[in-house]
Amino acid sequence: MTPYVYHFKPQGMFGDRLFPLNRLKDQHPAVYEEHVKKYKGRERLLSREIPLLNCLWNDVLHISPIHPQLVMDTWRAEGLYPATRPAVQIEVYKIPVDLLTEDTTACYQSFNFDYENYQPENEKFWAFKKSDYAEQTEVSAKQIEIWTSDTAKGRRLFWYSHTMHVLAMQEIDVANCELITCT
Repeated sequence: MTPYVYHFKPQGMFGDRLFPLNRLKDQHPAVYEEHVKKYKGRERLLSREIPLLNCLWNDVLHISPIHPQLVMDTWRAEGLYPATRPAVQIEVYKIPVDLLTEDTTACYQSFNFDYENYQPENEKFWAFKKSDYAEQTEVSAKQIEIWTSDTAKGRRLFWYSHTMHVLAMQEIDVANCELITCT
């Protein structure tokens, strides 16, 4: 069975390629300005280096090992969904891991709770290996605890905060990838 990673279809996407945010800055500045807004309050991440790849946080595509429908279903089951997002359909690319280049891809996971002073810890990065990769098939109790706490504190919930991130320093051609709709 082919393992997959997932990436939201960006609003206003043109063509069949996913680009890391910093590549958009030079090639499509208006699109960059729209997408960089998601870092409001977390601007310090824009200059954060990824040690294994020797690049910046936004020189990579942030890809998830967990199907977003699983996240949405968990939010509903835990009573978090109305507080998180409006009832909309989300389009997501289902990307075979074979499209990722191992030597320009890393993984990262942290349970750091300090949103105001968050700095990704170097020791929480590791090399991506296709042979070791497995999709995440359930939401951990720790993740649910974090989302519940964030909701109680009035914080914005991030889809994949505290889950493993696959960080790919490359463009990805999604022309032949399945585009799935999550509701």
